[in-house]
Amino acid sequence: MRSPKARIGDICEIRTPAGFAYIQYSHPGINMGSLVRVLPGLFKERPTNFAELAKERELYFVFYTLRYALRDKDAEVVSHQPVPEWAQPYPLMRWPGASDPSGKVVAWKIIKASDPLTLGSHQRTPVIRTLTREQEKLSIHHLWPHPVLVKELARGWTPERAEVLRLNDVAEAADRIKTQAGGDESPDRAMRYYLYFPQKLNAESAGERLRSRGFKVVVRMGADGENWLALATKYPPAVKETQMEQMDEEMEALAKDLGGEYDGCEMAVDASRIEGTNTKR
Repeated sequence: MRSPKARIGDICEIRTPAGFAYIQYSHPGINMGSLVRVLPGLFKERPTNFAELAKERELYFVFYTLRYALRDKDAEVVSHQPVPEWAQPYPLMRWPGASDPSGKVVAWKIIKASDPLTLGSHQRTPVIRTLTREQEKLSIHHLWPHPVLVKELARGWTPERAEVLRLNDVAEAADRIKTQAGGDESPDRAMRYYLYFPQKLNAESAGERLRSRGFKVVVRMGADGENWLALATKYPPAVKETQMEQMDEEMEALAKDLGGEYDGCEMAVDASRIEGTNTKR
């Protein structure tokens, strides 16, 4: 089934537990889904004046798997309005360059949303250790699948609140994992994520994106001899940085965006024994 094609300017309705939310498709995502403006407000009923809503300043921009959301009827185009003049250029976004063991970002890079996340572009972009107040307001370079977007819209996520909400997620995830594991929080564990692609180039593109987020990635021919595997490893386990469900959704969105398939994850007991985690094959 062919996915519906959105047009720049389309306003889409997203149903959340807290009410109706609205986004506007503003730019092609350049291999990162679709870039959308998150419009202010949560509504009990569908608004009657989308022209005025579209003129309001967006809360933030985010990359979103819009094509799949429209295909699956998770999002609905309800209006088409001009993108405001200030929102027409690709915005600057802050990209998380490095995290500490707790998952807190300790280094940022400011990049244009249209810039590809290549090794060369990362090397050319300065590292920022302390953000100014204005930089804290910049949208964060994320690719959100639909369930993540719904969750963040419902709880009022904004770039300024990102760290507070992340800490809440960390505490909740740690409690849940501890309960599920019967109190076993061994540091000698890592999580492996399996993404498969028909083309090696796409597997390597996925690997490049994941390495930029702190994963160790091996790219190699899969066991079926036909598809390429991007095996991503997070150590300590990524479930301590975000909810396990959200990480699965992000991996699935990344695989779909590059024409591949996410095949799930597993816990590795000793990350030091994962063969070749820092090389490509």
